[in-house]
Amino acid sequence: MTTPSSAQHPAAENACRIALGQANQVRPKLPLLKILQAAGAQGETFTLKEVMHYLGQYIMVRQLYDKRQQHMVYCGRDQLGELLGLESFSVKDPSPVYEMLKRNLTSAAVTV
Repeated sequence: MTTPSSAQHPAAENACRIALGQANQVRPKLPLLKILQAAGAQGETFTLKEVMHYLGQYIMVRQLYDKRQQHMVYCGRDQLGELLGLESFSVKDPSPVYEMLKRNLTSAAVTV
């Protein structure tokens, strides 16, 4: 059933679905796709769970986390920092990552 608000704002609803992981497949924009591929991702569409996995792999492989405070990610001199628009962030507050994903992921759902 379509609610009046979702009928009026389908793009906002899709962004929320992507952010909440309800979309089956997402398609990263090129800068994010390059980061995911650097972490071992193959293909052009992924689940949100896979995107988060490869982001974590990217952070670990590039050693962007603080060795003593591993929840801190220092990405200012990296492609990830450019996408986030941040020098650093804490995984304890992932909202900057979610905002970046909203801007850099589109639904890859097939429309019938």
